[in-house]
This record gives sequence, C-alpha cells and structure tokens, in this order.
Amino acid sequence: MFDTAATSAKRFDMLKLAFASRAQRSERFRKFLRLWLWKSLALLCGAAIAGGALLFPQGANAVTSTVKTFPLPAAPFDVKVGGGKIWFTLPDANKIGSLEILASGPIEQYLYTFYSPPTPNSEPYRLAVDSDNVWFTQRRGNRIGRLSIADGVITEYEVPTPASEPSGIDVAPDGRVWFVQSKTDKVAFLTPSSGVIQEIDVGYANAGLDRIDATSTSVIWMTAPGVEMLLGYRPAFNDIVPISIVDHRPGAGAGAVRGLAATSSGVPWISTKELPKLAVYMYGTLATWIWQSYPLESADLVDILLMVESSQTFLWALDGANREVVQIDSSNMQLIHRVGVGASNSVLTSLALEPVNKIVWVADAGASALHAIAPPYALKTYLPVVAR
Repeated sequence: MFDTAATSAKRFDMLKLAFASRAQRSERFRKFLRLWLWKSLALLCGAAIAGGALLFPQGANAVTSTVKTFPLPAAPFDVKVGGGKIWFTLPDANKIGSLEILASGPIEQYLYTFYSPPTPNSEPYRLAVDSDNVWFTQRRGNRIGRLSIADGVITEYEVPTPASEPSGIDVAPDGRVWFVQSKTDKVAFLTPSSGVIQEIDVGYANAGLDRIDATSTSVIWMTAPGVEMLLGYRPAFNDIVPISIVDHRPGAGAGAVRGLAATSSGVPWISTKELPKLAVYMYGTLATWIWQSYPLESADLVDILLMVESSQTFLWALDGANREVVQIDSSNMQLIHRVGVGASNSVLTSLALEPVNKIVWVADAGASALHAIAPPYALKTYLPVVAR
C-alpha cells in the first residue's frame, strides 16, 4: 500500500523499538499505529468516493439457467409477487393479470386469471402489492386502481389533477399508497381508509417523474430523469430533498436514471442507461454518490431490486440490452450470478423476486411472456422450458 522507502523506514523504526525503554516503546508504537490507521482510512475513503467497476470474476460469462417461459395474450409491462401469485400489467389490453403455480415438476400446472378495470383503455402501468391488495396506476385513465386479492374486485380512485399520467407506485409501511405523476410534476399519496388522494408539487418543471420507492416512511424517493435528479420527499418536514445525479469521476459523464430501490433505513440505489452504472447515495452521512461502472458498455439497466438474506444485502439488476439478470453482493460489489434470459425479440421491462423459493421473474413485452429463473441460477447448459 505504501512506497518501498516508507515501508523500509517503518520496519527500521519497529526494530529500534526492541532496544528502547518501555516508555519509549509505548510512545513510538502509538505514533506508528496512528500513522498507519490514518493512511489506511485515507485510502479507504478515496476508494469509496472514487467508485470503481463491478468485480466480474474470471470466466463469469453470462449463462442461462433453466428458464421457464409463460406465454401471455398481450405484452406485460410490470411484474410483482404477492399473495402467493405473480401479478402483471397488460397496458394495451387494459388488464391486470395473475399467474398461480399449482404444481411444479416435469408437468407444470398453473392458472392465469385476468381482471379488467372499470375504466376502458385506462392503460394499467405499474404495480405495488401489500398483504390484501394489488395497487396499480392507470396511466391513460388518470386513476389509481385497487384489486382485492381475496375476491378480485377492482376499485378506482380518480387523480385530482387531470391528465397527470400516474407512473410509479409503492405502498409504505404505514399503509399509504404513494405514486408519481409523470406529466404534472407531482408526488401524491392515497389513504386507503378514506380513499382521499393528496398531491405535492415537487418544484421542478418537466421532471418526468417515473419510479418511486416508499420502503422507508422517513423519506419517499422518486426518480426525475427529466432533470437528472433523485428527489426525496420527507413527510415529517413536508419538503423535497433534491439530489443531482452526477458522477464526478474523470470521463464518467452523465447517465439517464432507470431503476430505483431503497433500503428500509432509506438508503437509495439507482441504475443508469447511458454509460451504464449502479450507484448508492449515502443519505444522512457526509458521503454522496458511490458509483460502480457496469462492465458492459452496451447495457441498459432497466430495473433493480434489493434482497436481504441472513443480514446480507444482494442487488439484482435487469439488463435489457444484453438480456440478462445479474446478482451482486452490495457489500463488495462482487458479481455472483449472470443469467441470460429471453430471445432476440425480447424487450425486458421489469424484475421481481419471489422470496421463498428465490425465483426471479422477468416481464418480457417483446415476446409477450413472463420468464421464471429458478436457482441454481448458473447452470452450464441452456435448457429453455416453455410452460404448456
């Protein structure tokens, strides 16, 4: 870590300690230890601020696990897991769909169910699932929909601002349903007990709000690709925290924000498209963005999610350009798995994880299908299975 001369000098100092008095030995050792600690800390901080590249082990080529493909009657856009089912939106068909796996094995048994919102051509867009309901935005219908998992009944809530084109949606731990309006630069929340929607102007015109994450009630994060920002709304203070998405590393350039995922303590992760990267913003500390460049320059990291397992946090990312799903250890940015999915006509749009069996689900708008990737993820042969 240090230059040769400095290392030799310190070794010489350590030899002299053996011949010094006890007091001298103690004082000189403390000085040496302080110097070593400060230099080590400086190196660590420098590495954290500078960022780096994902660690792809030698031979970590993308492989394809046993991927099961479930054909759909229309193109899906978003996919989520909850209530023992896989939920997805079919925007062009104006439907919400569910897939229930009845039996696995050589003969796959499964059941599709489709639900139509009352408003015609409402374009169901993104999803959020809690213990009792599936919540979804209706981008063209200017509504928020609630589908009861128990009986399939859909209730709609009209957004107060006309033509707002609601996009991302999420359910907070306190039960509030948060969503963003892509055309009117507002974030809003719906209180299920009253059915009332309250809107907050984010203060930036043409923000193009897209994703939202309400994992932590202390700060609601949302992406604003129109102004290259990550915005955080703090309910306790009723204010917006603007964070510019800027990579200050030499030659790094800007990147259009795509995916968003936050930890339970409110730490947000994002992914970008141009010059594909992953980044974490250490909110509440003196640090800012910590960037990690994705090794494939052609990548488009369209979606990400976080999974906590045995106190360890893993980051999953969906690369739409190279048609693969990657799993990364967030503590050291070591790549664990790269799994190819889809075909040449695939347009991968969304990523979800079934936490019990660790099955990764991918929505494929190009092939009008859902793909299921089951562990072990890194099989050495390509064995696509089309569910019938």
